[in-house]
Amino acid sequence: MSHKATRPMIAVSATNPCHLYEMALELRKLGVLSRYYSGYPRWKLKPPPQFPMASSSWRTLAVYGALRFAPRCQKLSPQRMFRWQDDSFDRAVARMLCPADFIHAMPGQCHETFRAAKGLGIRTVLNHATGPVRQQLAAVAEEYRRFGLKQEKFHFFNDAYFSREAREYSLADYHCVASSVVQEQLVAEGVDKNRIWVIPYGADPAFFYPGQKPVQAPFTIAFAGQICLRKGIQYLLEALQSEEAKGWKLEGYGVISREMESVLPKYQPACQTTWHGAIPRFELGKAFRKSSVLVLPSLEEGFGLVVPQALACGIPCIVSDRTGAKDLIRHRDNGSIVPACDAGAILEELHFWSENPKCVKEDMSWRAPGLKMKEISEGVLV
Repeated sequence: MSHKATRPMIAVSATNPCHLYEMALELRKLGVLSRYYSGYPRWKLKPPPQFPMASSSWRTLAVYGALRFAPRCQKLSPQRMFRWQDDSFDRAVARMLCPADFIHAMPGQCHETFRAAKGLGIRTVLNHATGPVRQQLAAVAEEYRRFGLKQEKFHFFNDAYFSREAREYSLADYHCVASSVVQEQLVAEGVDKNRIWVIPYGADPAFFYPGQKPVQAPFTIAFAGQICLRKGIQYLLEALQSEEAKGWKLEGYGVISREMESVLPKYQPACQTTWHGAIPRFELGKAFRKSSVLVLPSLEEGFGLVVPQALACGIPCIVSDRTGAKDLIRHRDNGSIVPACDAGAILEELHFWSENPKCVKEDMSWRAPGLKMKEISEGVLV
């Protein structure tokens, strides 16, 4: 059978421009993208010319507009609004779905899409940015108890969500994950390992590329991501209370979650600490190039997109053994892998990299992930 006969045509659906948009851009370069279904308007994404995109975006604009401009007293729950956004987008994609060999979509936004795909003979691929939600919650439950917090106050998952998740799993022909961590979690849920594709994420070289020279003193630690218990920031802060951290700097990039309002004051790092809030990608790339090391000590992390982004900027990454992007790390070569919940191990590796500064060289573009998805999809069609 010729290569042309088995070339897959892959459709991708995502409410927000997450990793799936960047994968879709690469699939387009490889000539295998059928269509990208977006919850964002074309003018917002600014895709390249002739990019095959279908948009249903009014719900997204309504949600973010309400969150930004509506008086606080009139706001609905953000969780309920995002649920409405995803449900409505899912139904819209189901109505405009076109023929393809595969459709990739994310949990929580693909039930109707997958039902429509089945009717068109399209193979369905549940594309997981994280692991199964019940396992996520279980992995961090003890942390909430440790700080005297009620976990159910800080998430919006309920029986209706889990019922939908189960139906989406039942409609999925395949599962696509970014790491061995999520692969193992899905197997524990009863998913056949042979139906799980493992394809890591990349980093956009337009934003994430090495600096001209290694960062000099002071030793600067970057943390990027939502500042919450799940990300293990509390163990990084505990490590930085050591006298050894004097003279270092911690730069945090990400939104501080409500649960941390009572947790952050419990820690007094010995180093200078700055919380910057969320910043755009081009600013994050600049921040990484000014840093010495990235630390992502998550208690549960399906992958951690900031890891390939930081590696692409030339800085080593210290990650926990529960972080999916550990698959990219060669211990004390381009980073370190530490046990989760171990502040002492984090401090030890920080000391190592402060004494052994390095500008790592890694090709973290989306080229290899795109080729792997194309190759796996071709194998299914043979």
